[in-house]
Amino acid sequence: MSDYRGWRRLHHLPLALFAITIVAVALGGAVRIHDAGVSCPDWPQCFGTWGFDVSHDEQADWWAENPEEIKTNEDQIQYETWEIFLEWIHRFVTGIILGPLCILQWYFSFKRKESMPEVFKASTIALILVIAQGAMGMITVLYDNIPWSVAAHLTLAMALALSLLWAWVRWMDTEGELPQWMELDPKNANRLRPRLYDLSLSTLVVLILGAFVSSTGGQNLSCGVGTFSAWPLCGGNIFASVVENIQFGHRLAVILVGCWLIWNLRGMERGTIRKLMHSGIGLYVLNLLLGGAYILTWDGAFIEILSLLHLLLGSLSFLCIGFAALLARNATISPTSAEDE
Repeated sequence: MSDYRGWRRLHHLPLALFAITIVAVALGGAVRIHDAGVSCPDWPQCFGTWGFDVSHDEQADWWAENPEEIKTNEDQIQYETWEIFLEWIHRFVTGIILGPLCILQWYFSFKRKESMPEVFKASTIALILVIAQGAMGMITVLYDNIPWSVAAHLTLAMALALSLLWAWVRWMDTEGELPQWMELDPKNANRLRPRLYDLSLSTLVVLILGAFVSSTGGQNLSCGVGTFSAWPLCGGNIFASVVENIQFGHRLAVILVGCWLIWNLRGMERGTIRKLMHSGIGLYVLNLLLGGAYILTWDGAFIEILSLLHLLLGSLSFLCIGFAALLARNATISPTSAEDE
């Protein structure tokens, strides 16, 4: 009995790892908006050290010894300590805290894989994704924040967050600790599940396009800035070339997916799924307005904290809808979730 109680205390471990993942996403966003993505130009070290307090002279010495690493303009290859710290702490949270804890979670689930196979699968996927995130982080540094690597880095982070939420839900359900608000009617959940998968994927596409806009040179300015001809219009026009203007493509996707989200509220009974959808759509609409504020408040420079909030709200909107999809899936496979939503 004591051993069983000891295991039960662990079922919130995936939720704690989920929270750390969100912190890592926020730190990654802060690194990007402050152009500190290559403030540690090597990997896994930082200017050949394991710390972050690297003086300008020490940076210059490192650059002189490693001229092949120079990928930016001469006036951009020296960084302040706080910029280096941002990249350093991002790596520390993901590599020293999140990574080892994902290994620990995998070990605990491996010990009980016979009684909770879904938790073991989710923990294995989470561990693989953490390793992939480390590799993608290395690629992002080595290729100087090339846009596709930034988008892939964010996509992997969202996949990791969902895998941890799935492990959390299944772990609680296996031990009979699933909260009542998470227990859905299986028939209704099975009906809504394909729709929720589609809405999750659609919202993720918007998020990925946003990552391309933020990491592709000049795209934040491609529709103009500071006036209403820049937002909601694009360069004073209603339409622009999606091929040449990624920002317009992102905006178009935002509108189409937003309408799709609202349309799909039809037929959703009151309950957990609808509440999560309302939360996701509310964050989505708020984020749309925040994106506009980011463009309109330009006055010689962007207010970069708005860009970070834009990333976080977009991520949380996707995760609300993705979590609804996970609960629907859980209800269709769980023998304990038989109550009405």
